[in-house]
Amino acid sequence: MFLIIRSIFLIGFLVSCETTPESRYHDTEALERPPTVVSSSPTREQRVVDTSSIPKKKDRTGLGSDVYQSTSTQLTIKQPFDETWNTLGRALKQSGIKITDHERDKGLYYVTQDDSSDSNGFFAKATAFLSSDSTIYLLTVKSEGEETTVTATVANEAEQSSAAAKDGAPESRAGSAEDLMQLLFNTLRDKLEE
Repeated sequence: MFLIIRSIFLIGFLVSCETTPESRYHDTEALERPPTVVSSSPTREQRVVDTSSIPKKKDRTGLGSDVYQSTSTQLTIKQPFDETWNTLGRALKQSGIKITDHERDKGLYYVTQDDSSDSNGFFAKATAFLSSDSTIYLLTVKSEGEETTVTATVANEAEQSSAAAKDGAPESRAGSAEDLMQLLFNTLRDKLEE
């Protein structure tokens, strides 16, 4: 009898665990569905091929034929004003020419060139240090269409020419502006680094 009661109890338990079909689990219309994705791949007519190329880096240093000397105290760079201003600043620093002042809106660089840099002797450097006579040059940067000209003159020409006359060397100042432009031209053409 115990076995019969046990069997009935087990059958009752299994019948109570049986689930009835509910409509909410069979009907999926109310469930959220993912959005429909429209293919964004272009058709053959819409495909665009990019044929542009990355400009190659120069294998050489300097501007090469993009810079030329118009006169002994003027050179022309085939760049707009903004690029020329930055290029000239790099060339001045690289050449060892000291920028004492600049006015970008007027296109002016005030620079000095150490004349004793060519001589390596102690005495030449000491006398250059003790002498307060350093020539200040004015570099004028002027835009002329696609090109930009750079002109070198001696700043405060009246004061500096009178000091040169006392030393007995008035011609060295005019020649120095030409030497400065030649040094700057050589740096821009052959040695300018990125």
